Amino acid sequence: MIRAISYRNMTSRGELYFGQFRLRHQEFIDRQHYDVHSFNGMEFDEYDTLASVYLVYTEDDKNVLGVSRLTPTHLGCMLADHWPDLVEDHSLLHDPKVWEGTRFCIDKNLPAGQRRAICHKLACAYVEFGLANEIRKIVGLMPTLILRSVFERSGVSLDRLGPVQEIGAHARIQAAAIDINRDQLRNVNATTGISGVLDLDEAIVGPVGAETEQCAA
Repeated sequence: MIRAISYRNMTSRGELYFGQFRLRHQEFIDRQHYDVHSFNGMEFDEYDTLASVYLVYTEDDKNVLGVSRLTPTHLGCMLADHWPDLVEDHSLLHDPKVWEGTRFCIDKNLPAGQRRAICHKLACAYVEFGLANEIRKIVGLMPTLILRSVFERSGVSLDRLGPVQEIGAHARIQAAAIDINRDQLRNVNATTGISGVLDLDEAIVGPVGAETEQCAA
């Protein structure tokens, strides 16, 4: 199952909330040697905010086996801050209806078949979450191999947003966008044979743009 962990339920889902930071430490720092912040075996950065939502895959509501973080771009966007030259249309990077997916990882210790199934479910969760929250697009920066093997293999159609570039240990990395619509979800359902991976009561986080404007006023 995939739980959507946000400010609305992070206290009741605390084990999963902190578990995703630990999985990120395992996958990004221990395994891939990222030079990023950590504390007590948990990886975190400046994009872990109250506006972030974590799509967490678990089989027992205790152990986190996969995660991806989603954040509205106008409230914090890694692409805008670090790699704006990889996106031709900069309006996507400051739009309440466009969210950014980051920190996508799956426990590498799992069997290949189980990891593949979790990939399909997280891809499906992207679209289900987007539809539930009236999101227009989800953007992100990933190795081209991951874009193909995780999203396109799950039936997701991607729009490439800019050039391929070498960044760090990744020889080919690219920004892409997922259009959120019913056709996209139908394609994922037909390709993977899965649907309804999210508890929609937990997944709906509310009108982010409207709330932000009200607070600013």
